[in-house]
Amino acid sequence: MNIDDFADQRPLFVLENFFSGSLRGWGITLSRLGNLQNRFTVEAAGRYDASANTLVIEEAYSFEDGHRDILTWTIINRGQGRYEGRETLIGGTAEGTQAGNGFHWKYHREVPAADGSKTKYTFDDWFILHDENHMTAHASLTKLGIEFATISAFYERVS
Repeated sequence: MNIDDFADQRPLFVLENFFSGSLRGWGITLSRLGNLQNRFTVEAAGRYDASANTLVIEEAYSFEDGHRDILTWTIINRGQGRYEGRETLIGGTAEGTQAGNGFHWKYHREVPAADGSKTKYTFDDWFILHDENHMTAHASLTKLGIEFATISAFYERVS
């Protein structure tokens, strides 16, 4: 996919609008061979500070094996559809680009497992806004250039 392919698509995906408030989501992780690895739910809350041009999103992932992963993103709109994000388990910054109803995001993150160990993956995320309350997310997780898993999730704004 190319972010420019979304430029004429509507509704316009404004991260600061969609992620402000409460969200819930559902998803699955598939292995590189296409086998189901796990199912999960997401509870998220975001707040946008217009004076600082900063969006803070807290996401709590609950996996069916009982483990949780909590992410707190701080995202800055750099203008012209460019975003930069930070989170405690990513190396450096996440770089994102928005066009039309799409958003593309890349970063490296240590992913905690149920046993407490962590594995570093490169994430290549795509978000597609369907309407003001619904979004689809798809992520490819790679290590040393090899795709190890994909994640598909569906988000709904609840307030």
